[in-house]
Amino acid sequence: METVRIGFIGLGGICRQRHVPGFQKIDGVELSAVVNRSRESSERAAAEFGIPTVCDSWEDLIARDDIDAVCIGTWPYTHNAMSVAALEAGKHAFCQARMAMNYGEARAMYHAAQSRDRIAMLCPVPYGLSIDKTVAKYLERGELGDITLVRVNSLSGMFADPDTPMNWRKDHRLSGINMHTLGMYVEVMHRWFGWTKSVSARSDIFTHQRMDDGGERVDVEIPDQYLLDMRTESGVTIQYTVSTVAHHGVDEIHVHGTKGTLYYDVHGDRLYSAKAGETMGAATVASGDGYDLKNWRVESEFIDAIRTGSEYHPNFEDGLRYMHVIQAAHDSAKSGKSVELN
Repeated sequence: METVRIGFIGLGGICRQRHVPGFQKIDGVELSAVVNRSRESSERAAAEFGIPTVCDSWEDLIARDDIDAVCIGTWPYTHNAMSVAALEAGKHAFCQARMAMNYGEARAMYHAAQSRDRIAMLCPVPYGLSIDKTVAKYLERGELGDITLVRVNSLSGMFADPDTPMNWRKDHRLSGINMHTLGMYVEVMHRWFGWTKSVSARSDIFTHQRMDDGGERVDVEIPDQYLLDMRTESGVTIQYTVSTVAHHGVDEIHVHGTKGTLYYDVHGDRLYSAKAGETMGAATVASGDGYDLKNWRVESEFIDAIRTGSEYHPNFEDGLRYMHVIQAAHDSAKSGKSVELN
């Protein structure tokens, strides 16, 4: 069995909660090095998880000969530089989502992955994983008929209060053009309905300045709200409403067809279905089709891809595709024109 030695850049929230425990369950995986934003934080993480080496910079970690793969758990503003450097150094890369600050950075990451014989994986969004196979069967068997409309509603009151300070997700200097859950839902829609072909978007900013972590008032550039019409290459129309200023919010997906409807309660992780004229009821998830989110397999899929070359998703092409949509939404909202994706 091939030993895989992992270095962590940014061993924070999700790495502590999910990725470190996930890697620790896999035989032959060693947690070898760590670097956080401060030496003190790095040493605490190393002591907590028994990691033998603390590095002074992410460049030092990537340059080490005793590292095979790099787990990047930082915010989007560093993803491009770190992922490209890791791949160019011959390391496998596992990068936290969202992929990059914008489409240009995503392209650079994708090309770096294409030019190296290394695994380049993104952390998947958990939304829909437990029902992906079930939805695919509904679509493959034509049980919904022709798909006439898909609606994605992601409504939150996170920034409804004008006095709420910005966090890293709201700060364009750290997150670029990524907005709230938009990229997450585009990733889900790509899994279900294929690539996006065209985007028409309207965005709104209702509070134009917010306080940042340093106590300074900063101009807000990431929209508070997006209203989008998108069309996939397969001809499916998808309408997204993504808002961070909606009290009593909800996260849900409606799939309407000529023969029936699917409804997905995202936070409850429950799928409902009904044929035309019938009452909506719980959809049956066949044995073996479910995905246990408490035992997320992303870490084992990454290691299996390294060891055996097995297929894995989301890869950097998947990420490039959703970043293209996010860029198109940004550009469409700025120009007031629909954007066609090549």
